Amino acid sequence: MTGWTEGYVGGIDYIRAFYRELSPSLLSFALLLRGWRPPADLGGAFAYAELGCGHGVSSAVLAAAHPAARFEAVDFNPAHIAGAQRLAAEAGLGNAAFLEENFADHAASGVKDLDMVALHGVWSWVSAENRAILVDLLRRRLKPGGLVFVSYNALPGTLAYMPLRRILVEHTANQLGGRSGDLAEKIEQAVGFAGRLAALNAGWFRQTDEVPARLESLARKSPNYIAHEYLNSDWTAFYHADVARELAGAKLDFAGPSVPMEQIDELALDPAAIALIQEARDPAYRETLRDVLTNRAFRRDLFVKGAERLTPAERTERLRATRFTLLVPAEDVPEVAITPVGRLPFPPDLYGPLAESLADGVPSLEELTALPALARHGEEAVLRALMMLTSLALASPALPEDGLAARKAHADRFNDAVLERNRTDDTLGTLASPVIGSGVAVSRVEALFLVAQRRGLDPAAFAWERLSTDGLALSRDGVRLASAEENVAELRGRFGSFSRRRVPVLKRLGIL
Repeated sequence: MTGWTEGYVGGIDYIRAFYRELSPSLLSFALLLRGWRPPADLGGAFAYAELGCGHGVSSAVLAAAHPAARFEAVDFNPAHIAGAQRLAAEAGLGNAAFLEENFADHAASGVKDLDMVALHGVWSWVSAENRAILVDLLRRRLKPGGLVFVSYNALPGTLAYMPLRRILVEHTANQLGGRSGDLAEKIEQAVGFAGRLAALNAGWFRQTDEVPARLESLARKSPNYIAHEYLNSDWTAFYHADVARELAGAKLDFAGPSVPMEQIDELALDPAAIALIQEARDPAYRETLRDVLTNRAFRRDLFVKGAERLTPAERTERLRATRFTLLVPAEDVPEVAITPVGRLPFPPDLYGPLAESLADGVPSLEELTALPALARHGEEAVLRALMMLTSLALASPALPEDGLAARKAHADRFNDAVLERNRTDDTLGTLASPVIGSGVAVSRVEALFLVAQRRGLDPAAFAWERLSTDGLALSRDGVRLASAEENVAELRGRFGSFSRRRVPVLKRLGIL
């Protein structure tokens, strides 16, 4: 793990994934909730950079959904960037540049041309020297009024997992013994060894209730994920106050959590705790106290560079004009949601009519609160429900209706390229929505259904042909289906469900 990787894990690629929290529409909504002016008109031109982009899936999807915007995605791993550049060429993403550069190289430009910058999975996993380079880059390239998204391992919540991370690092290194080998296999062995240690229920394991659940979760993760999340030489957890003070070197101020529900203190704290936190005058100290009282292990923060505060009237006007839509069938909105702060009730008399309205189109907050079934709850209650639904990926803020046709034409070419790839592999499972300006996950089977429909073929037969070519088969009730007839019959049933439940959602999102 030396040489050009600078201590960052090499020899194994990161997972290919889309991160919806990087979507400009979600970032702007979170800013607006906190009373900040968003940095750009999302229906028009803006400049967005993702630093440490991995395979570039997030930037590619976002570029497909925002043809008038300019995207640059940077990663120092040439294997990641080669694949991203090939996808961009296939999908016609002329508004996206995928650059194989380290942060020092990318910081060479001093032009203030960026409206938004995303640092996801970077801050905790690079050296102090690279963090200083990032601060300098943000200072010189982010426009006044610009926005930065940064995620990182937070203290004190991460303390519980630090010994587990050390076991994984040391055991993997011990198995390799300085020799080359199958890193993925060694990681799986390290996770298994940690599980055997946990089963002893001795010492630290006995005192840490969260570790068995974390180990169970890791056992379901790919070695690629574990390698990049746990095995880097630089792996640092931060108190929020320390991150805020480092980023102040780029003239950045903390604007708020990027996840809307994390802006609602009452979900996680009782009134006495909230009152005590408010005694702290320094905002960075207040956020650190929140983390101590909630034991938060991971943060997704928004920072702004000289952004303007909206008046209460401006904030209200902009929120009322914001449009929303549902990402799932209306019947999938639960009455009780499992959230990071526990089980929360979703009262049916509010969430029921709200879900039905969002499933019928893309209404604005003002249009929603004018509906009799929602008006009686009041605007604040409807807005809070939308904050919950967007945080849990059940709904999303949408882009302005103007420009939808151009966005759809651009997104369609990208989606065609993604679906074509799914004929032979399942490494890309996100389509671009021109309605919400974000990505929508589809399974391999769903992608094959869509390919078959576009070609006028039998969806079940086509899907089985492609899956069986790859040596795959379906399961029912945990039992693998052996014959072609059983698999095709199962696929016909799944296609029926897909047509009833998923197709209306994909149409509303502008994907079909």
